[in-house]
Amino acid sequence: MHGTIQSLSSRINSPSGSNAPVHLEGIPLLGSTLGLAELLDIVFRRLHPLFSIDCAALLIYDEKITVISEAYVSTIADGMDEPRTAVINQPCELKAAQKTVAEFSFPVIKSKDEWLEEENQNHCLINGEAGYLFHCYIPLEVENKILGTLELHNHARDFSAECLTFCSNIADLFADIVFFTRQRSQQINVVSPTEKLSRPFNQDDEAGPEAAATQLFELNEKLAVLNEADTLEDFLNKAADLFPAMNASFKLQLEEFRAFSEKQETGSIYTGQQQTSSGNYPQIIGAGPKMNKVFALMDQVVQSDSTVLITGETGTGKELIAKTIHAASARKNNPMISVNCAAIPANLIESELFGHEKGSFTGATEQRIGKFELANNGTLFLDEIGELPLELQVKLLRALQEKEIERVGGKATIKTDVRIISATNRDLITEVEQGRFRQDLYYRLHVFPINLPPLRERSEDIPLLANFFLTKFGKQKAGFSKKAIKQMIHYNWPGNIREMEHLIQRQILLNSGPVINEMNIPVTGKTMVNGTGTKQQIKTIEENERDHIFAVLQLCKGRVSGPHGAAKLLGVPATTLNSKIKKLGLNKQHF
Repeated sequence: MHGTIQSLSSRINSPSGSNAPVHLEGIPLLGSTLGLAELLDIVFRRLHPLFSIDCAALLIYDEKITVISEAYVSTIADGMDEPRTAVINQPCELKAAQKTVAEFSFPVIKSKDEWLEEENQNHCLINGEAGYLFHCYIPLEVENKILGTLELHNHARDFSAECLTFCSNIADLFADIVFFTRQRSQQINVVSPTEKLSRPFNQDDEAGPEAAATQLFELNEKLAVLNEADTLEDFLNKAADLFPAMNASFKLQLEEFRAFSEKQETGSIYTGQQQTSSGNYPQIIGAGPKMNKVFALMDQVVQSDSTVLITGETGTGKELIAKTIHAASARKNNPMISVNCAAIPANLIESELFGHEKGSFTGATEQRIGKFELANNGTLFLDEIGELPLELQVKLLRALQEKEIERVGGKATIKTDVRIISATNRDLITEVEQGRFRQDLYYRLHVFPINLPPLRERSEDIPLLANFFLTKFGKQKAGFSKKAIKQMIHYNWPGNIREMEHLIQRQILLNSGPVINEMNIPVTGKTMVNGTGTKQQIKTIEENERDHIFAVLQLCKGRVSGPHGAAKLLGVPATTLNSKIKKLGLNKQHF
Protein backbone atom coordinates (compact mmCIF):
# COMPACT_ATOMS: atom_id res chain seq x y z
CA MET A 1 0.00 0.00 0.00
CA HIS A 2 2.89 2.34 -0.75
CA GLY A 3 1.25 3.70 -3.91
CA THR A 4 2.83 6.22 -6.26
CA ILE A 5 5.60 7.34 -3.93
CA GLN A 6 7.02 3.87 -3.67
CA SER A 7 6.60 3.05 -7.38
CA LEU A 8 8.30 6.22 -8.55
CA SER A 9 11.05 6.34 -5.99
CA SER A 10 11.93 2.72 -6.62
CA ARG A 11 12.42 3.54 -10.31
CA ILE A 12 14.44 6.68 -9.65
CA ASN A 13 16.55 5.62 -6.66
CA SER A 14 16.76 1.81 -6.92
CA PRO A 15 18.38 -0.41 -9.51
CA SER A 16 16.00 -2.16 -11.86
CA GLY A 17 14.68 -5.40 -10.40
CA SER A 18 16.45 -4.75 -7.11
CA ASN A 19 14.97 -5.58 -3.72
CA ALA A 20 17.00 -2.83 -2.11
CA PRO A 21 15.26 -0.55 0.40
CA VAL A 22 13.46 2.46 -0.96
CA HIS A 23 15.25 5.64 0.18
CA LEU A 24 13.61 9.05 0.40
CA GLU A 25 15.98 11.61 1.83
CA GLY A 26 14.24 14.43 3.67
CA ILE A 27 10.86 13.28 2.32
CA PRO A 28 8.06 12.02 4.58
CA LEU A 29 6.60 8.69 3.50
CA LEU A 30 3.12 7.27 3.51
CA GLY A 31 3.42 3.72 4.82
CA SER A 32 0.85 1.01 4.69
CA THR A 33 -0.25 1.43 8.30
CA LEU A 34 -1.71 4.88 8.88
CA GLY A 35 1.49 6.77 8.04
CA LEU A 36 3.96 4.85 10.20
CA ALA A 37 6.84 5.88 7.97
CA GLU A 38 6.01 9.57 8.37
CA LEU A 39 5.54 9.16 12.09
CA LEU A 40 8.85 7.31 12.48
CA ASP A 41 10.55 10.03 10.45
CA ILE A 42 8.94 12.73 12.61
CA VAL A 43 9.83 10.95 15.83
CA PHE A 44 13.40 10.16 14.79
CA ARG A 45 14.09 13.79 13.89
CA ARG A 46 13.34 14.56 17.54
CA LEU A 47 14.96 11.50 19.11
CA HIS A 48 18.33 12.08 17.48
CA PRO A 49 19.09 15.51 18.96
CA LEU A 50 17.36 14.66 22.24
CA PHE A 51 19.05 11.33 23.04
CA SER A 52 21.78 11.12 20.33
CA ILE A 53 20.19 8.06 18.71
CA ASP A 54 21.88 6.98 15.48
CA CYS A 55 19.20 4.65 14.11
CA ALA A 56 15.55 3.79 14.71
CA ALA A 57 13.85 0.84 13.04
CA LEU A 58 10.19 -0.12 13.16
CA LEU A 59 9.37 -3.76 12.39
CA ILE A 60 5.77 -4.95 11.95
CA TYR A 61 5.13 -8.69 12.18
CA ASP A 62 2.42 -10.81 10.66
CA GLU A 63 -0.29 -12.36 12.87
CA LYS A 64 1.79 -15.51 13.50
CA ILE A 65 5.01 -13.54 14.19
CA THR A 66 6.92 -15.51 11.58
CA VAL A 67 7.33 -12.80 8.94
CA ILE A 68 8.33 -9.14 8.99
CA SER A 69 5.52 -7.77 6.85
CA GLU A 70 6.58 -4.11 7.01
CA ALA A 71 9.77 -2.36 8.08
CA TYR A 72 10.88 1.26 8.29
CA VAL A 73 14.41 2.41 9.09
CA SER A 74 15.55 5.96 9.88
CA THR A 75 19.28 6.65 10.20
CA ILE A 76 21.67 9.54 10.45
CA ALA A 77 25.43 9.21 10.07
CA ASP A 78 28.41 11.53 10.38
CA GLY A 79 28.31 14.16 7.69
CA MET A 80 24.57 13.81 7.12
CA ASP A 81 22.46 16.93 7.72
CA GLU A 82 19.12 15.17 7.56
CA PRO A 83 17.93 11.69 8.59
CA ARG A 84 17.65 9.08 5.89
CA THR A 85 14.42 7.05 5.91
CA ALA A 86 14.01 3.70 4.20
CA VAL A 87 10.98 1.52 3.59
CA ILE A 88 11.67 -2.20 3.38
CA ASN A 89 8.88 -3.30 1.06
CA GLN A 90 9.79 -6.96 0.71
CA PRO A 91 8.29 -9.24 3.41
CA CYS A 92 10.89 -11.59 4.87
CA GLU A 93 10.91 -14.44 7.33
CA LEU A 94 12.35 -13.85 10.78
CA LYS A 95 15.94 -14.98 11.15
CA ALA A 96 17.34 -16.44 14.37
CA ALA A 97 18.32 -13.13 15.96
CA GLN A 98 15.08 -11.49 14.79
CA LYS A 99 13.06 -14.31 16.35
CA THR A 100 14.85 -13.65 19.63
CA VAL A 101 13.92 -9.97 19.41
CA ALA A 102 10.32 -10.79 18.49
CA GLU A 103 10.01 -12.89 21.65
CA PHE A 104 10.84 -9.95 23.92
CA SER A 105 7.70 -8.99 25.83
CA PHE A 106 9.43 -6.15 27.67
CA PRO A 107 12.05 -3.50 26.78
CA VAL A 108 15.54 -4.96 26.42
CA ILE A 109 18.93 -3.23 26.17
CA LYS A 110 21.76 -5.31 24.73
CA SER A 111 25.29 -4.49 23.64
CA LYS A 112 27.30 -5.97 20.81
CA ASP A 113 29.34 -7.92 23.36
CA GLU A 114 26.17 -9.50 24.77
CA TRP A 115 24.99 -10.49 21.31
CA LEU A 116 28.39 -12.05 20.55
CA GLU A 117 28.33 -13.93 23.85
CA GLU A 118 24.78 -15.26 23.38
CA GLU A 119 24.46 -15.65 19.58
CA ASN A 120 28.10 -15.54 18.36
CA GLN A 121 27.23 -12.57 16.19
CA ASN A 122 26.18 -8.95 16.52
CA HIS A 123 22.61 -8.03 15.74
CA CYS A 124 22.15 -7.29 12.05
CA LEU A 125 19.45 -4.78 11.09
CA ILE A 126 16.88 -5.66 8.47
CA ASN A 127 18.70 -3.36 6.03
CA GLY A 128 21.92 -5.34 6.51
CA GLU A 129 23.72 -2.91 8.84
CA ALA A 130 25.66 -4.75 11.58
CA GLY A 131 28.04 -2.11 12.90
CA TYR A 132 26.12 -0.74 15.88
CA LEU A 133 27.53 -1.37 19.36
CA PHE A 134 24.43 -0.66 21.47
CA HIS A 135 20.90 -1.86 20.86
CA CYS A 136 17.50 -1.32 22.44
CA TYR A 137 14.34 -3.30 21.65
CA ILE A 138 10.87 -2.17 22.73
CA PRO A 139 7.94 -4.46 21.86
CA LEU A 140 4.75 -3.11 20.30
CA GLU A 141 2.23 -4.89 22.49
CA VAL A 142 -1.55 -4.55 22.68
CA GLU A 143 -3.81 -6.90 24.63
CA ASN A 144 -0.86 -9.23 25.39
CA LYS A 145 -0.06 -9.68 21.70
CA ILE A 146 3.23 -8.61 20.12
CA LEU A 147 2.58 -6.67 16.91
CA GLY A 148 6.10 -5.50 16.19
CA THR A 149 9.29 -4.02 17.64
CA LEU A 150 10.74 -0.53 17.87
CA GLU A 151 14.53 -0.88 17.61
CA LEU A 152 17.05 1.79 18.60
CA HIS A 153 20.74 1.49 17.71
CA ASN A 154 23.84 3.52 18.57
CA HIS A 155 27.47 3.42 17.49
CA ALA A 156 29.13 4.73 20.65
CA ARG A 157 26.56 5.56 23.37
CA ASP A 158 24.53 3.29 25.62
CA PHE A 159 20.85 4.08 26.18
CA SER A 160 19.77 6.00 29.29
CA ALA A 161 16.80 5.19 31.50
CA GLU A 162 15.18 8.46 30.41
CA CYS A 163 15.53 7.47 26.76
CA LEU A 164 14.04 4.05 27.46
CA THR A 165 11.06 5.54 29.29
CA PHE A 166 10.37 8.13 26.57
CA CYS A 167 10.70 5.65 23.73
CA SER A 168 8.47 3.13 25.50
CA ASN A 169 5.70 5.72 25.27
CA ILE A 170 6.47 6.20 21.58
CA ALA A 171 6.26 2.42 21.10
CA ASP A 172 2.84 2.40 22.73
CA LEU A 173 1.68 4.96 20.15
CA PHE A 174 2.98 2.84 17.27
CA ALA A 175 1.33 -0.24 18.78
CA ASP A 176 -2.03 1.51 19.03
CA ILE A 177 -1.80 2.60 15.39
CA VAL A 178 -0.98 -0.90 14.16
CA PHE A 179 -3.71 -2.42 16.29
CA PHE A 180 -6.23 0.17 15.10
CA THR A 181 -5.34 -0.39 11.47
CA ARG A 182 -5.64 -4.16 11.76
CA GLN A 183 -9.01 -3.86 13.42
CA ARG A 184 -10.19 -1.44 10.76
CA SER A 185 -8.91 -3.57 7.89
CA GLN A 186 -10.99 -6.48 9.12
CA GLN A 187 -14.14 -4.41 8.62
CA ILE A 188 -13.46 -2.52 5.39
CA ASN A 189 -11.02 -2.64 2.50
CA VAL A 190 -8.35 -0.05 3.16
CA VAL A 191 -7.18 1.83 0.08
CA SER A 192 -4.03 3.90 0.26
CA PRO A 193 -4.74 7.63 -0.02
CA THR A 194 -1.70 7.95 -2.30
CA GLU A 195 -3.27 5.54 -4.76
CA LYS A 196 -6.17 7.97 -5.12
CA LEU A 197 -4.02 11.09 -5.25
CA SER A 198 -2.35 10.25 -8.56
CA ARG A 199 -2.17 7.46 -11.08
CA PRO A 200 0.72 5.02 -10.51
CA PHE A 201 3.50 5.30 -13.05
CA ASN A 202 3.19 2.86 -15.94
CA GLN A 203 6.23 1.53 -17.80
CA ASP A 204 4.43 2.13 -21.09
CA ASP A 205 3.25 5.67 -20.29
CA GLU A 206 4.07 8.04 -23.14
CA ALA A 207 5.38 10.69 -20.79
CA GLY A 208 8.11 8.33 -19.58
CA PRO A 209 10.53 8.92 -16.70
CA GLU A 210 10.41 12.74 -17.04
CA ALA A 211 6.69 12.81 -16.17
CA ALA A 212 7.33 10.41 -13.30
CA ALA A 213 10.04 12.70 -11.89
CA THR A 214 7.76 15.74 -12.17
CA GLN A 215 4.94 13.83 -10.51
CA LEU A 216 7.22 12.77 -7.65
CA PHE A 217 8.61 16.29 -7.20
CA GLU A 218 5.14 17.87 -6.99
CA LEU A 219 3.94 15.23 -4.56
CA ASN A 220 7.06 15.62 -2.42
CA GLU A 221 6.49 19.36 -2.18
CA LYS A 222 3.04 18.72 -0.76
CA LEU A 223 4.18 15.98 1.57
CA ALA A 224 7.07 18.02 3.00
CA VAL A 225 4.69 20.03 5.19
CA LEU A 226 3.71 16.83 7.00
CA ASN A 227 7.15 16.82 8.61
CA GLU A 228 5.94 19.70 10.75
CA ALA A 229 3.40 17.41 12.41
CA ASP A 230 4.11 16.52 16.03
CA THR A 231 1.37 13.94 16.51
CA LEU A 232 -0.65 11.52 14.44
CA GLU A 233 -3.69 13.75 14.84
CA ASP A 234 -1.70 16.73 13.59
CA PHE A 235 -0.43 14.63 10.68
CA LEU A 236 -3.94 13.60 9.63
CA ASN A 237 -5.22 17.18 9.92
CA LYS A 238 -2.38 18.47 7.73
CA ALA A 239 -2.91 15.67 5.22
CA ALA A 240 -6.61 16.50 4.98
CA ASP A 241 -5.80 20.17 4.32
CA LEU A 242 -3.16 19.35 1.71
CA PHE A 243 -5.32 17.01 -0.33
CA PRO A 244 -8.91 18.31 -0.52
CA ALA A 245 -9.95 15.39 -2.71
CA MET A 246 -8.97 13.05 0.10
CA ASN A 247 -10.38 15.26 2.84
CA ALA A 248 -13.28 12.95 3.65
CA SER A 249 -11.01 9.89 3.84
CA PHE A 250 -8.47 11.57 6.11
CA LYS A 251 -11.19 13.03 8.29
CA LEU A 252 -12.72 9.57 8.61
CA GLN A 253 -9.37 8.14 9.66
CA LEU A 254 -8.95 10.93 12.19
CA GLU A 255 -12.43 10.46 13.63
CA GLU A 256 -11.96 6.70 13.85
CA PHE A 257 -8.59 7.06 15.52
CA ARG A 258 -10.01 9.56 18.00
CA ALA A 259 -12.91 7.23 18.78
CA PHE A 260 -10.58 4.27 19.14
CA SER A 261 -8.17 6.19 21.38
CA GLU A 262 -11.03 7.46 23.53
CA LYS A 263 -12.42 3.95 23.86
CA GLN A 264 -9.02 2.58 24.80
CA GLU A 265 -8.49 5.32 27.38
CA THR A 266 -11.96 5.71 28.84
CA GLY A 267 -13.54 2.32 28.27
CA SER A 268 -15.17 0.68 31.27
CA ILE A 269 -12.95 -1.99 32.77
CA TYR A 270 -15.25 -3.95 35.05
CA THR A 271 -18.69 -5.22 34.13
CA GLY A 272 -19.69 -6.28 37.64
CA GLN A 273 -19.15 -9.97 36.88
CA GLN A 274 -15.67 -10.14 38.40
CA GLN A 275 -15.03 -12.19 41.51
CA THR A 276 -14.84 -9.71 44.37
CA SER A 277 -13.78 -12.12 47.10
CA SER A 278 -11.70 -15.28 47.05
CA GLY A 279 -12.73 -16.33 50.58
CA ASN A 280 -15.92 -17.52 52.26
CA TYR A 281 -16.99 -13.98 53.10
CA PRO A 282 -18.59 -12.29 50.05
CA GLN A 283 -19.32 -9.14 52.06
CA ILE A 284 -15.57 -8.49 52.27
CA ILE A 285 -14.06 -7.22 49.00
CA GLY A 286 -10.64 -8.70 48.35
CA ALA A 287 -9.06 -11.38 46.17
CA GLY A 288 -5.32 -10.74 46.53
CA PRO A 289 -2.75 -12.66 48.59
CA LYS A 290 -2.90 -10.21 51.51
CA MET A 291 -6.62 -10.65 51.99
CA ASN A 292 -6.41 -14.39 51.38
CA LYS A 293 -4.23 -14.60 54.48
CA VAL A 294 -6.84 -12.65 56.42
CA PHE A 295 -9.58 -14.99 55.19
CA ALA A 296 -7.51 -18.02 56.21
CA LEU A 297 -7.13 -16.63 59.75
CA MET A 298 -10.84 -15.90 59.94
CA ASP A 299 -11.63 -19.47 58.90
CA GLN A 300 -9.61 -20.73 61.86
CA VAL A 301 -11.27 -18.55 64.48
CA VAL A 302 -14.91 -17.99 63.50
CA GLN A 303 -16.25 -21.20 65.07
CA SER A 304 -14.37 -20.75 68.35
CA ASP A 305 -14.96 -18.40 71.27
CA SER A 306 -11.36 -17.16 71.27
CA THR A 307 -10.65 -13.50 71.90
CA VAL A 308 -9.63 -11.74 68.67
CA LEU A 309 -7.47 -8.62 68.30
CA ILE A 310 -7.80 -6.91 64.91
CA THR A 311 -5.02 -4.46 64.07
CA GLY A 312 -4.57 -2.15 61.11
CA GLU A 313 -4.50 1.46 60.03
CA THR A 314 -7.53 3.71 60.20
CA GLY A 315 -10.08 2.89 57.50
CA THR A 316 -8.91 -0.66 56.71
CA GLY A 317 -12.23 -2.26 57.68
CA LYS A 318 -11.59 -3.61 61.17
CA GLU A 319 -15.22 -3.33 62.26
CA LEU A 320 -16.41 -5.15 59.13
CA ILE A 321 -14.06 -8.03 59.95
CA ALA A 322 -15.41 -8.13 63.50
CA LYS A 323 -19.02 -8.21 62.29
CA THR A 324 -18.21 -10.94 59.80
CA ILE A 325 -16.54 -13.10 62.43
CA HIS A 326 -19.57 -12.71 64.71
CA ALA A 327 -22.01 -13.46 61.85
CA ALA A 328 -20.18 -16.71 61.08
CA SER A 329 -19.84 -17.83 64.71
CA ALA A 330 -22.09 -19.93 66.92
CA ARG A 331 -23.19 -16.66 68.62
CA LYS A 332 -24.65 -15.20 65.42
CA ASN A 333 -28.23 -15.37 66.74
CA ASN A 334 -27.29 -13.18 69.71
CA PRO A 335 -26.34 -9.50 69.55
CA MET A 336 -22.96 -8.00 68.73
CA ILE A 337 -22.54 -4.80 70.75
CA SER A 338 -19.96 -2.22 69.63
CA VAL A 339 -18.16 0.29 71.84
CA ASN A 340 -15.83 2.96 70.45
CA CYS A 341 -13.41 3.55 73.32
CA ALA A 342 -12.08 6.74 71.71
CA ALA A 343 -15.51 8.36 71.33
CA ILE A 344 -16.64 8.17 74.97
CA PRO A 345 -15.39 10.63 77.63
CA ALA A 346 -13.08 9.00 80.16
CA ASN A 347 -15.47 9.61 83.07
CA LEU A 348 -18.31 7.78 81.30
CA ILE A 349 -16.52 4.74 79.87
CA GLU A 350 -16.91 2.64 83.01
CA SER A 351 -20.66 3.30 83.09
CA GLU A 352 -20.88 2.57 79.37
CA LEU A 353 -19.16 -0.78 79.72
CA PHE A 354 -20.49 -2.04 83.05
CA GLY A 355 -23.67 0.01 83.59
CA HIS A 356 -24.64 1.91 86.77
CA GLU A 357 -27.24 1.89 89.52
CA LYS A 358 -29.70 4.70 90.10
CA GLY A 359 -28.13 7.48 92.19
CA SER A 360 -24.62 6.11 91.87
CA PHE A 361 -23.37 9.53 90.70
CA THR A 362 -24.76 12.94 89.85
CA GLY A 363 -27.09 12.60 86.89
CA ALA A 364 -27.70 8.87 87.36
CA THR A 365 -31.45 9.20 87.64
CA GLU A 366 -32.13 5.60 86.71
CA GLN A 367 -30.46 2.25 86.42
CA ARG A 368 -28.55 1.58 83.21
CA ILE A 369 -27.52 -1.74 81.72
CA GLY A 370 -23.91 -1.75 80.45
CA LYS A 371 -22.56 -3.11 77.19
CA PHE A 372 -21.22 -6.25 78.81
CA GLU A 373 -24.70 -7.23 79.96
CA LEU A 374 -26.27 -6.28 76.63
CA ALA A 375 -23.76 -8.51 74.83
CA ASN A 376 -24.37 -11.51 77.09
CA ASN A 377 -24.19 -14.75 75.04
CA GLY A 378 -23.09 -12.63 72.09
CA THR A 379 -20.04 -10.59 71.07
CA LEU A 380 -18.64 -7.35 72.47
CA PHE A 381 -16.59 -5.36 69.97
CA LEU A 382 -14.18 -2.93 71.61
CA ASP A 383 -13.04 -0.55 68.88
CA GLU A 384 -9.98 1.67 69.42
CA ILE A 385 -9.02 -0.35 72.49
CA GLY A 386 -5.68 1.44 72.58
CA GLU A 387 -7.48 4.64 73.66
CA LEU A 388 -8.83 3.08 76.87
CA PRO A 389 -7.57 4.94 79.97
CA LEU A 390 -5.19 3.01 82.26
CA GLU A 391 -7.58 3.06 85.23
CA LEU A 392 -10.28 1.38 83.12
CA GLN A 393 -7.82 -1.16 81.74
CA VAL A 394 -7.60 -2.75 85.21
CA LYS A 395 -11.37 -3.19 85.48
CA LEU A 396 -11.63 -4.52 81.93
CA LEU A 397 -8.90 -7.05 82.69
CA ARG A 398 -10.81 -8.28 85.74
CA ALA A 399 -14.03 -8.61 83.73
CA LEU A 400 -12.22 -10.69 81.12
CA GLN A 401 -10.48 -12.89 83.67
CA GLU A 402 -13.38 -13.47 86.04
CA LYS A 403 -16.18 -13.28 83.43
CA GLU A 404 -18.15 -11.13 85.80
CA ILE A 405 -18.81 -7.41 86.32
CA GLU A 406 -20.18 -4.95 88.84
CA ARG A 407 -22.27 -1.96 87.86
CA VAL A 408 -21.06 1.46 88.97
CA GLY A 409 -22.54 2.07 92.43
CA GLY A 410 -23.71 -1.54 92.70
CA LYS A 411 -22.63 -4.33 95.01
CA ALA A 412 -23.90 -7.39 93.18
CA THR A 413 -21.64 -9.42 90.91
CA ILE A 414 -23.13 -10.18 87.51
CA LYS A 415 -21.91 -13.19 85.54
CA THR A 416 -21.42 -12.61 81.79
CA ASP A 417 -20.75 -14.87 78.82
CA VAL A 418 -19.25 -12.55 76.26
CA ARG A 419 -16.84 -13.08 73.39
CA ILE A 420 -14.41 -10.18 73.06
CA ILE A 421 -13.24 -8.84 69.70
CA SER A 422 -11.12 -5.73 69.97
CA ALA A 423 -9.50 -3.49 67.36
CA THR A 424 -6.84 -0.80 67.29
CA ASN A 425 -4.79 1.25 64.87
CA ARG A 426 -2.02 1.63 67.44
CA ASP A 427 1.06 -0.50 67.95
CA LEU A 428 0.12 -1.96 71.33
CA ILE A 429 3.61 -3.38 71.90
CA THR A 430 4.99 0.16 71.73
CA GLU A 431 2.17 1.38 73.96
CA VAL A 432 3.08 -1.30 76.52
CA GLU A 433 6.78 -0.38 76.37
CA GLN A 434 5.95 3.28 76.97
CA GLY A 435 3.62 2.48 79.87
CA ARG A 436 0.39 3.56 78.20
CA PHE A 437 -1.13 0.09 77.96
CA ARG A 438 -1.10 -2.72 80.51
CA GLN A 439 0.99 -5.69 79.50
CA ASP A 440 -1.32 -8.20 81.18
CA LEU A 441 -4.34 -6.78 79.36
CA TYR A 442 -2.43 -6.88 76.08
CA TYR A 443 -1.77 -10.60 76.46
CA ARG A 444 -5.38 -11.19 77.44
CA LEU A 445 -6.58 -9.48 74.23
CA HIS A 446 -3.81 -10.79 71.97
CA VAL A 447 -5.05 -14.39 71.89
CA PHE A 448 -5.73 -14.51 68.16
CA PRO A 449 -4.39 -11.48 66.25
CA ILE A 450 -5.51 -10.56 62.73
CA ASN A 451 -3.64 -7.76 61.00
CA LEU A 452 -5.38 -5.96 58.14
CA PRO A 453 -3.12 -4.66 55.35
CA PRO A 454 -3.40 -1.00 54.31
CA LEU A 455 -4.97 -0.37 50.92
CA ARG A 456 -1.65 0.67 49.38
CA GLU A 457 -0.37 -2.89 50.00
CA ARG A 458 -3.31 -4.56 48.23
CA SER A 459 -3.40 -2.65 44.96
CA GLU A 460 -4.83 -5.69 43.16
CA ASP A 461 -8.04 -5.16 45.15
CA ILE A 462 -8.44 -1.48 44.26
CA PRO A 463 -10.37 -2.09 40.98
CA LEU A 464 -12.67 -4.50 42.82
CA LEU A 465 -13.34 -2.00 45.61
CA ALA A 466 -13.83 0.83 43.11
CA ASN A 467 -16.41 -1.19 41.20
CA PHE A 468 -18.18 -2.14 44.46
CA PHE A 469 -18.51 1.48 45.56
CA LEU A 470 -19.56 2.54 42.06
CA THR A 471 -22.37 0.00 42.18
CA LYS A 472 -23.30 1.14 45.68
CA PHE A 473 -23.43 4.88 45.01
CA GLY A 474 -23.77 5.27 41.25
CA LYS A 475 -25.76 2.48 39.65
CA GLN A 476 -26.26 4.65 36.57
CA LYS A 477 -22.51 4.75 35.91
CA ALA A 478 -20.96 2.28 33.47
CA GLY A 479 -17.55 2.10 35.09
CA PHE A 480 -14.09 3.64 35.38
CA SER A 481 -11.61 4.44 32.65
CA LYS A 482 -8.16 2.89 32.66
CA LYS A 483 -6.74 6.26 33.60
CA ALA A 484 -8.99 6.53 36.66
CA ILE A 485 -8.09 3.01 37.80
CA LYS A 486 -4.37 3.76 37.38
CA GLN A 487 -4.74 6.95 39.40
CA MET A 488 -6.30 5.02 42.26
CA ILE A 489 -3.70 2.25 42.08
CA HIS A 490 -0.83 4.74 42.27
CA TYR A 491 -2.34 6.80 45.10
CA ASN A 492 -1.03 6.14 48.62
CA TRP A 493 -4.50 6.11 50.33
CA PRO A 494 -3.56 7.37 53.81
CA GLY A 495 -7.25 7.00 54.80
CA ASN A 496 -7.45 3.53 53.22
CA ILE A 497 -10.84 2.08 52.21
CA ARG A 498 -12.86 4.70 54.07
CA GLU A 499 -11.09 7.47 52.13
CA MET A 500 -11.64 5.60 48.88
CA GLU A 501 -15.35 5.18 49.56
CA HIS A 502 -15.82 8.90 50.22
CA LEU A 503 -13.70 9.91 47.23
CA ILE A 504 -15.67 7.72 44.81
CA GLN A 505 -18.98 8.91 46.25
CA ARG A 506 -17.90 12.52 45.70
CA GLN A 507 -16.59 11.74 42.20
CA ILE A 508 -19.94 10.20 41.21
CA LEU A 509 -21.71 13.41 42.21
CA LEU A 510 -19.26 15.57 40.27
CA ASN A 511 -19.20 13.41 37.12
CA SER A 512 -22.00 13.84 34.60
CA GLY A 513 -20.97 11.21 32.05
CA PRO A 514 -21.56 7.46 32.07
CA VAL A 515 -17.87 6.70 32.69
CA ILE A 516 -15.64 8.21 35.36
CA ASN A 517 -12.62 9.19 33.28
CA GLU A 518 -10.52 10.87 35.95
CA MET A 519 -10.31 10.91 39.73
CA ASN A 520 -9.74 14.09 41.70
CA ILE A 521 -6.99 12.53 43.76
CA PRO A 522 -6.01 14.78 46.69
CA VAL A 523 -2.50 16.16 46.71
CA THR A 524 -0.64 14.73 49.66
CA GLY A 525 2.88 14.80 50.98
CA LYS A 526 5.22 17.39 52.38
CA THR A 527 6.13 20.41 50.31
CA MET A 528 8.95 22.93 50.54
CA VAL A 529 9.53 26.19 48.72
CA ASN A 530 12.81 26.44 46.80
CA GLY A 531 14.85 29.54 46.11
CA THR A 532 12.66 30.58 43.19
CA GLY A 533 9.50 30.39 45.28
CA THR A 534 8.29 27.17 43.63
CA LYS A 535 6.71 24.49 45.80
CA GLN A 536 8.36 21.10 45.60
CA GLN A 537 6.84 17.90 46.94
CA ILE A 538 9.05 15.94 49.28
CA LYS A 539 8.71 12.16 49.26
CA THR A 540 9.94 9.78 51.92
CA ILE A 541 12.74 7.35 51.11
CA GLU A 542 10.21 4.51 51.11
CA GLU A 543 7.93 6.37 48.67
CA ASN A 544 10.86 7.08 46.33
CA GLU A 545 11.97 3.46 46.54
CA ARG A 546 8.44 2.22 45.79
CA ASP A 547 8.04 4.56 42.79
CA HIS A 548 11.45 3.59 41.39
CA ILE A 549 10.90 -0.15 41.76
CA PHE A 550 7.41 0.20 40.24
CA ALA A 551 8.82 2.09 37.22
CA VAL A 552 11.56 -0.50 36.58
CA LEU A 553 9.10 -3.39 36.92
CA GLN A 554 6.85 -1.68 34.37
CA LEU A 555 9.78 -1.45 31.94
CA CYS A 556 10.52 -5.14 32.49
CA LYS A 557 6.83 -6.10 32.16
CA GLY A 558 6.84 -7.53 35.67
CA ARG A 559 9.85 -9.82 35.17
CA VAL A 560 11.98 -9.93 38.35
CA SER A 561 14.77 -12.45 37.70
CA GLY A 562 16.79 -13.40 34.65
CA PRO A 563 19.29 -11.51 32.51
CA HIS A 564 16.74 -8.87 31.55
CA GLY A 565 14.76 -8.79 34.77
CA ALA A 566 14.26 -5.87 37.12
CA ALA A 567 16.62 -7.33 39.74
CA LYS A 568 19.57 -7.12 37.36
CA LEU A 569 18.70 -3.55 36.32
CA LEU A 570 18.41 -2.52 39.97
CA GLY A 571 21.58 -4.33 40.98
CA VAL A 572 20.03 -6.47 43.72
CA PRO A 573 19.41 -10.22 44.12
CA ALA A 574 16.02 -11.41 42.87
CA THR A 575 15.15 -12.67 46.38
CA THR A 576 15.79 -9.21 47.82
CA LEU A 577 13.65 -7.56 45.15
CA ASN A 578 10.81 -10.04 45.70
CA SER A 579 10.92 -9.24 49.40
CA LYS A 580 10.74 -5.50 48.69
CA ILE A 581 7.87 -5.99 46.20
CA LYS A 582 5.92 -7.81 48.88
CA LYS A 583 6.74 -5.22 51.54
CA LEU A 584 5.81 -2.27 49.32
CA GLY A 585 2.53 -3.84 48.20
CA LEU A 586 3.33 -3.98 44.48
CA ASN A 587 1.62 -6.52 42.22
CA LYS A 588 2.86 -7.94 38.93
CA GLN A 589 -0.51 -7.81 37.17
CA HIS A 590 -0.24 -4.01 36.94
CA PHE A 591 3.08 -4.03 35.04
